Amino acid sequence: MATSKSIIDMTAKQERRDSDRAPSMWACPYELTKLEGSAALKSSRGYGYSINMSPGGMLLLLPQKVDKRQVFEVQVPSKAKKKERTKLVEVRWTQSIPVSARVKMYLVGTRFLFEPPAR
Repeated sequence: MATSKSIIDMTAKQERRDSDRAPSMWACPYELTKLEGSAALKSSRGYGYSINMSPGGMLLLLPQKVDKRQVFEVQVPSKAKKKERTKLVEVRWTQSIPVSARVKMYLVGTRFLFEPPAR
């Protein structure tokens, strides 16, 4: 028998999946900052590939592992302004994809947080 909590969880997941998603195959520059040790920050940059986008977030394919709930910057092309916009995203889920014996890529479901002010 399903509990009310599991029914609510399933309903919330279904609502997220029902939102409109648009295919979006483009390279997106990103920048990650991770805490290493007690006080050291490690910053890394790279290119991810967008798979699709909805009003609330996007699905990315990244070459490096990210943690659930990690926040990072990603550059998203803007149709109206014909240039990239910086978006802050939060990792909601991640799944590794083996490419070869030594290489993995990562599917990363994100949600948009807010846009930083224009520079």
